[in-house]
Amino acid sequence: MASRVPETETELLARAEALTGKSLGQIAGELNRTTPESLLRHKGWVGELIEQTLGATASNLPVPDFSHLGIELKTIPVNKNGRAGESTFVCAVSVSNNIGLSWENSTVKLKLARVLWVPVEATSDLE
Repeated sequence: MASRVPETETELLARAEALTGKSLGQIAGELNRTTPESLLRHKGWVGELIEQTLGATASNLPVPDFSHLGIELKTIPVNKNGRAGESTFVCAVSVSNNIGLSWENSTVKLKLARVLWVPVEATSDLE
């Protein structure tokens, strides 16, 4: 069951802050979702789980995850010191049919204008 869509930025931030200290297993359990045995084979699972938890609506559309708020959600794995463990994907740009494409009207600019970063501690010693 997905969370209802947050109506305001304040509500979205409060939901994100409420995730602090929770394990992915706890979050998945609240949504009656099964946790995969290996995240290496389910790379997008964490992002999808957080999207569902926070009430994102965009799915795979070329708009921010919370399009009515103009906010893109990005999860990023970090170590215990808060250092990013890998890069993050924003969007793909087609090399064809891009006549007239500029930064001002690009999907990349639209998605990066406002980003809610959700760090996820990802170390091998976590349960």
